Amino acid sequence: MPEPRTDAEQELAPQDAGGGSQGRLRIVLPLALVGAFVATVIVLAAGLVTTRGSLRVVASPSSGAPSAAPNASSVAPNASSAAPSGASAASLIAVIDESGDLATMDERGGSRVSYAVPGVVFEFPAWSPDGSRIAAVGHTPDDTSIYVFTVLRGGSGGHAKPIAIYRSPDRPPFYLYWTPDSRRVAFLATEAAGISLRIAPADGAAPLDGSGPGAIIRRGAPLYFDWEGADRLLLHVGTGSSAFVGEVGLDGASVAPAVPGTGDFRSASASRDGRYLAYVRSGTDSPGEIVIASRDDASRHGLPVFGPAAFAFDPTGDLLASIAADKPVPSASAFPLGPLRLIDASTGAVRTLLDGSVVAFFWAPDGRTIAALRLAQPADQTSEAGPFLTAAVRARPVAAATPSPGVEVRLAFIDVTTGTVRSERVVRPASDFVNQILPYFDQYALSHHLWAPDSASILLPLVHASGGAQLVVIPADGTDSRPIADGVSGFWSP
Repeated sequence: MPEPRTDAEQELAPQDAGGGSQGRLRIVLPLALVGAFVATVIVLAAGLVTTRGSLRVVASPSSGAPSAAPNASSVAPNASSAAPSGASAASLIAVIDESGDLATMDERGGSRVSYAVPGVVFEFPAWSPDGSRIAAVGHTPDDTSIYVFTVLRGGSGGHAKPIAIYRSPDRPPFYLYWTPDSRRVAFLATEAAGISLRIAPADGAAPLDGSGPGAIIRRGAPLYFDWEGADRLLLHVGTGSSAFVGEVGLDGASVAPAVPGTGDFRSASASRDGRYLAYVRSGTDSPGEIVIASRDDASRHGLPVFGPAAFAFDPTGDLLASIAADKPVPSASAFPLGPLRLIDASTGAVRTLLDGSVVAFFWAPDGRTIAALRLAQPADQTSEAGPFLTAAVRARPVAAATPSPGVEVRLAFIDVTTGTVRSERVVRPASDFVNQILPYFDQYALSHHLWAPDSASILLPLVHASGGAQLVVIPADGTDSRPIADGVSGFWSP
């Protein structure tokens, strides 16, 4: 997950492309990966540089005189076209536009419902697992809040008021992940000494300032987590010899033995059926190793890796997809990079699905296809990641990160069973995606959905001809892409 910094620094983002009067508020997050980092860590915001252990939040309040945050009980989204309860449960997309307004729409950009709140700029909306609500971080010049909206579907009639479930001027939230039962929202917040993992009921019943009993699950930095049940989490906290990987309850106490000797990775991963756990283990005089172990430790398989690794289990089975360098490299990167490989948790068999410099991948919900982003030269010659990552670091918030001449970013859809590349095309991801989602794709994949629920297409924010960002539905079968709306981020409902 993004590792924010703790000393405040202000930056005013450019106005939206439509010429709106309000500058966009945003949290600009650096890239600080877990594990034994190299001395200098890539920072994904306006040329900032940090080193391991340095935590700082980069906030961007709007210029001008501060104004009070709106009263959540008195503001309501524009729901003039919303449907009453019981309307069709067709999948929707939650979209954030350049001005920071939140809206939902269907896969063709129709049935649009606005959830704009005057004076509030939203970031990265998160759907509840039951698809009935959306949580989003909202920024004002005075504080940062988490709002929960009841989803209104196409039709007429009805109004829904957003509920503020957390608000703070000095402990801003920056990442949201609903509990599996859709009753609570867990979130990471920046604190003076690092990061806290907090939780709040989605109905707003707890104190708004997060002071209620049981509101804080754990503190530490970096901090990554996954839900294994409504009251049980898999955590990876800290780096090096002091890192913790293990299962905890809502009180933060361990409910199973911790995993010792972990290495350079971000999110630990558990298989869907709970039988297997994956993490990285490092030796003093040996490369790291992705380990897949059964819960009873009766089965254990490993895959050597060199440098940072990222991985995720098949959403329907026990295959683990991973990216990491598969051989020593002259200069280690702080970014997981390498071929896309599959490990069978039951047998330990390894298959390479895609060679080259893969920087991120996303499992389709049905587990049959993986969408992978890789860097390549024309004529399919793989490139080094340096030029692309350097461009990402220096990109302004609205301008897209542009690779060095000759470097292409390609989106490939791979059939998991056969290893066949179903389709592949050159894409130009927008900067919010490059700077915030891409570095932590394995964590965001747990809480935010880029794939359509039917596994037919993926949604990405890409740069259009005028230089702005637009959301594009990209079919896995290689048919034409379909732009649906201008926007900097968008996620499918479950």
